This record gives sequence, structure tokens and C-alpha cells, in this order.
Amino acid sequence: MAVVTPTHSSERLQLLDALRGFALFGILLANLCSFMGLYTYTPEEVVELPVPDRIVLFFIDWFVEGKFYGIFSILFGVGFALQAARFHSASGNFKAFWWRRMGILFGIGLLHMYLVWHGDILMLYSILGAFLPLFMKCSRATLLRWIVVLLVLPLLIHGLLYMTQEATFWGVLRQFSGVLKTRWGFGEYSVLEMRTADNARTVFSVNVLKAIPRPMSYLMSGRYFQVLGLFLIGIVLARDWLPKIQNNERSVPTTAIWIGGIGLLLSLVYAIIKAVIGTPFDLSITGLIQGVIYHSGSTALALGISTFFMVIWNRGRLRSIFRNLAILGRMALTNYIVQNVTAVLLFFGYGAALMRKIPFVYIPLLAIGIVCIQWGISRYWLSKFKQGPLEYIWRTLTYRAKTSS
Repeated sequence: MAVVTPTHSSERLQLLDALRGFALFGILLANLCSFMGLYTYTPEEVVELPVPDRIVLFFIDWFVEGKFYGIFSILFGVGFALQAARFHSASGNFKAFWWRRMGILFGIGLLHMYLVWHGDILMLYSILGAFLPLFMKCSRATLLRWIVVLLVLPLLIHGLLYMTQEATFWGVLRQFSGVLKTRWGFGEYSVLEMRTADNARTVFSVNVLKAIPRPMSYLMSGRYFQVLGLFLIGIVLARDWLPKIQNNERSVPTTAIWIGGIGLLLSLVYAIIKAVIGTPFDLSITGLIQGVIYHSGSTALALGISTFFMVIWNRGRLRSIFRNLAILGRMALTNYIVQNVTAVLLFFGYGAALMRKIPFVYIPLLAIGIVCIQWGISRYWLSKFKQGPLEYIWRTLTYRAKTSS
């Protein structure tokens, strides 16, 4: 039996690394909204923010929110498909390899969620990623049917939630978190007060209290089904669209433009609704429409951007820019964690405690500054080593053998 080993730098698809690097910047823009305290405001307070802040938040809602984690999700599916194909050619036990890989990612995500920030996405990816081997042998038609079902389910859930919003089921975990908060002595404290406290125990407690209702929040928003659907889109993209892109088939860029254009228009409507009501999620007819538009628009725009990015790369345009993005993407896991650690030290109480002290208009400048510093550090690190530190740990544990650094 052939031995399957880690993919070395010379074999990497630089295109996917470049797209990951691009997505990292968008994810940072979205996450900074949370770190800077946007979700500690009431909808009424959001509507009353200064005009420059609201303009920046409007463009983040239009171009960023939901799109870049969507791109990352699609890339996750692409990576799965390519690794599965490589294992098939080497006759390796891919399922065991993949589940071990997801188990390690779950562990990293667990530490990240409770020690750094409750907004972790790695645990969700690892849990849903564990289901991907079940789709390995599915035909294109079967995958497309699953994609449609999975992407429609969030819309049905939102409708069900609207009709049954008084049901205690939806609030069980949130109530448990509230009881725990009171028992820990934080009953009178707001999230803002706890996040900016100079006591590390208080700040860390928020991670636990916010993590408890998160599974239900994912169910209410349909995030489980949307992300798994995006994973499957990535598999279809790797199997069918990547070869067409490499062959410069004209139908691909045209399709990408149409899909992206539809996503752009839907996302514009979503951003307008959010700017008016001040919240991304509302249990009303308006909120129901907003949810449908959000899921449809963010998925379409993420797919359109991903595909168009690949087309531009394949035609040799902007290669120098893309190669610089690839430096960030080769260390995507490390850079994602470091971004959040940096934000925690800037905005939480055991750091500079700047939450709600910096206007949202500065989000783009702050994100550019952080990414530029990360690019410089990543470039230096990769001149010395073949992969980032967390990538090294992940691969070493996955392959059960020490990889060369």
C-alpha cells in the first residue's frame, strides 16, 4: 500500500492559498465589528451612530458580512475534494485520515473558543467537515440536490422560528447561560462591562457564557446547513469547474459574473434593510425577508467571487498581487488565530480595553494595518520554514509523523 504524506510547498495550489489570503482580510473586517463592540449596541443605538460609522458598516454589510466565511467554506470543500483525490491515487485510508484531521481541528477550535474568543468558526467546520466523507462517492447530480436542500433549510427554519418564536425550545440554552451568569456573580453586569473588566476571570467567563447558546444560535440562523451546503459547492467546484477554468472555457466567467451580480444586488437589499432596522436578525415579516435575502445573496456572492478570482488567476492577470495574498493563505490557520488574539489584546479588558472607544469608521484602516503586519511576519516565517506553526502542529498530529520544518 502506498504511503500518503503531507503535501509539500512545491505541490500546493497557490491559487487556493491566494484566495484564502483574500478571504482572511474580509473575515477580519467582519470580526472587528464584534471586537469593537457593535453587538453590544441596541438596534436603536446602531441607527443613531454617527454617519461615517454607519457608512462603513453599510459597506461591510453589503460586501463583507457572510461572504468571506462563505468563500472559506467553499475552499474547505475544494480542499477536501483535492485531498480525497490524492488519497485515492495513493490507495490510502482517506476516511481515517480526514476524521483524525477534523478531530485535531476541533481541539484547536475548542481552545480558541474558550481561551480567546467565543466567535470561533473552527469547531463548526470540524463538526460539519466530519460528514464530508459521506458525500465522496456522490454524483454531481446528487451533490447538487443536496446543495439545494441544505441551502433552502435555513429559509424554512427562519419561517418556522417566526411562527413559533414564543416556544421555550429556542431559548433553552440562552436561559441556562443566564442562570450560570447569575450563579457566577455576574448577573448585574452587561457583556460590555464584563468584556472590558480588568479581571481576566471576568473576561474569560464571557467566552463560556456566550459559547453555551451558540449551538442554538447556529440552528436558528440555519448556519449548520448553509456551511455544509457551501462545503458541497466546493466539492462540485473542484470536480467540475476547476478543470473548466484551467481549460479557459468561456462559460465559466460569464456564469461567475451573473451569479456574483445577483449576489451583489441581493446583498445590497440586505444592507439597506439592516441599516433601517439596525439588526441582522429580527423576528418579523421584514426580518424574514431579510433572512431570505441574506442567505441567498451571501451564498451567490461568495461563489461568484471565488469563481471569478480563479478565472483571473488562470489567465495570468494580477499574479504578483495574488502571490502576495498566497503568503497569508499558506498560514491561514495561524493568521486567523493571531488576528483574533491581536483583537482581544486591543479591545478586551486584560488588554487595552478599547471596545466601543474607537469609531467604526476606522475598521478598514485597522484591518489593513493588521493584515500588512501579518503579511510581513508570514513572509519572514515562510522564508525559514515550510508552513506556519499551527499548520505544522495540525499536520504533524494528522499524519502521525513529524513533518520537516
